Amino acid sequence: MTNTWRTELLEQLEFYWHAHLRPRLDGLTDDEYFWEPVPGCWSVRKGPDGVYELEQLSPDPPIPPLTTIAWRTVHVGRDIFGTRARAFFGPTTAPDDAGMYDLRHWPEPLADTADDALAFLEQTYALWHDGVAALSDGELRAPLGAKGEEFAEFSMAQLVLHVNREVMAHGAEICLLRDLYRAYGLRKNPLVAAGLAGDAQASAREVQDHAAETRVSRPELVCEVAALRHWDVVRVLVRNGFDVNAGSPTALHYAAGAGAVDEVRFLVEHGADTAATDAKFGLAPLGWAEYFGHDAVTRYLR
Repeated sequence: MTNTWRTELLEQLEFYWHAHLRPRLDGLTDDEYFWEPVPGCWSVRKGPDGVYELEQLSPDPPIPPLTTIAWRTVHVGRDIFGTRARAFFGPTTAPDDAGMYDLRHWPEPLADTADDALAFLEQTYALWHDGVAALSDGELRAPLGAKGEEFAEFSMAQLVLHVNREVMAHGAEICLLRDLYRAYGLRKNPLVAAGLAGDAQASAREVQDHAAETRVSRPELVCEVAALRHWDVVRVLVRNGFDVNAGSPTALHYAAGAGAVDEVRFLVEHGADTAATDAKFGLAPLGWAEYFGHDAVTRYLR
């Protein structure tokens, strides 16, 4: 029977990288890369010699500081993928007795821009992935040996599983930081903040001063608010000239999918396109109402 460890171990990492983590990193800016949600974060900073360094202490403090996207990106790229890949698979300029944590395996400067960070991650992912892909089943079962340092007796397969876990854990934190950064940015516009929070009274106040700029900067706001089922806010926005058909799915799709017949009627009466199909499923709002079993909406749209 052929052992499929290598394929299965790699498929776990490949799926996470291609379907989850790497797509979520598109559009990363330098400001976001170095963003510190709270004071005292650990990040990647210039040291006394002007070279960027990863802030860390050994042993760790009992409650380590919150870390930036820059910190976690460099940690994944250098410490999880990079030094291990070079220690076990090469090439490396480090001495022969250098273990998998030895930073002499990665003497290059750390990424100090978002674009460099993404290129760095792709490089180190490929080094580790391709190294594992070349292993035989016997090599996966073999102990790490001296390069594994205190984990010398562990198998290479155990290390591969550990790397998978580490990448998923840190990758999830990077994605959460991106979500927080976006949320903070959205709330710089008080109309957007009120709308996404479902505060119809605040939306009615803020729309007087911020409608024009928001219709340009946030053209799909009606759709976003409808997706959250903040129907009173939807009405405020539509009555103040926001595009009822922007987005795919549209606000009407979400109202139909929610079975909100009064909101469906309101949107249609204010110009919602009943024939618009969504980009993902190719269905009109009627199709959404039928799929979710909302008979009243289905009858109305027919």
